[in-house]
Amino acid sequence: MTDQGLKQFLALLSDDPERAAELYLVLLGKLIRYFSWNICPNPEELADEVLDRVARRVEGGEQIQSPISYVLGVARRVLLESKPKAMLLPLEGEPGIAAEPRDDASLHDLDRCLEELEPESRAMLLEYYSADGGDRIRVRQEMADRMGLSVNALRNRCLRLRRGLEECMERRRRRQ
Repeated sequence: MTDQGLKQFLALLSDDPERAAELYLVLLGKLIRYFSWNICPNPEELADEVLDRVARRVEGGEQIQSPISYVLGVARRVLLESKPKAMLLPLEGEPGIAAEPRDDASLHDLDRCLEELEPESRAMLLEYYSADGGDRIRVRQEMADRMGLSVNALRNRCLRLRRGLEECMERRRRRQ
C-alpha cells in the first residue's frame, strides 16, 4: 500500500483523520476475526491484503459508495482465493445466522445457502451484520438511508433473509 493510497482510503472512511484511523483499526480487527473464524493460517496477513487491495483500488480512482460493503466483498474474494473450499461466516456472529455449532457440515450448509441468495441480498446481510457495538446503529442507519428505507424496513428485510437462510440450512440438515 502506498502512502497516497492509504491517505485516500482513510479519507474515504472519514473526513476526520483521527476518526478515519479509528475506523481503519476497527475494520482491520474485524477482518482478522473474520479470517480467524474461517480457520485461515495467517489472518493478519489476509486482513492486510484486503486493505491493500482496497487502497490500490481507491488510489486507482475507483468510486466506492459503501466502504464497509466493498471491504467485505474483497474479504470474501481473498478468503475464496486463500481457501478454495472456504466456509463463509458473518463478520459478527449474531444469533441465528452462526449460532449453530461451527462444524464442517454446518459451515458447508451456510456457505451453500448464502450462495443461493441474490448477490445484492447476500451483500446486504453481510453489511447488516458487520458492525458491532456503537457502530451497529450507525452502519444500519447509513444502509437504510442509502436504500431509501426506514431502519425498521431494513431490519425486516434482513430478518426475512436470515429466516430464509435458517430454513435452507434446516432443509440441508434433513437431507443428510
